[in-house]
Amino acid sequence: MAEFSLGPGFEAFQRDMERQMGDFSQMQDAINAAVGRGEAADGRIVAEYRTEGGLTKLDLDPRAMRLPAAELSDAVRTAVNAAAQDLQKKVQEASASMFKLSDDPAKGMDPAGALASLDKIANGFAGQMRDLARELGVQQQRAKEAMDNYNGPNRPGPR
Repeated sequence: MAEFSLGPGFEAFQRDMERQMGDFSQMQDAINAAVGRGEAADGRIVAEYRTEGGLTKLDLDPRAMRLPAAELSDAVRTAVNAAAQDLQKKVQEASASMFKLSDDPAKGMDPAGALASLDKIANGFAGQMRDLARELGVQQQRAKEAMDNYNGPNRPGPR
């Protein structure tokens, strides 16, 4: 019995898709694991910020509680904002492998670079889909020929 295969085109498509999905999965895992950390009041106030849950930790050293209310409020805000900025930096670093980011953190993502990355992914996917459609057409023709050979050219059978 002959071995059935969708051919090297489909297998290459499948390998590329698995690699790309693995890259996205690794990026997502890195982003989900990222923890932004910020401090204020000489390290007496520590905040942690995550993509899921936002502010997940706020530690206040008892000595920080001696600060005047307005100063304590400012210090807490400073620590939380620093933690959020640290998380944003870590997310940008994790996604830099998939999308072109600007070297200037104040600019964030470079839109032209991001569009170029998305274009590259989309064009690669479109090319792979064309290859897959071509390969499926070849396989469909092979299946038809196999059925014709099995039924014989003059024997009735499903067509």
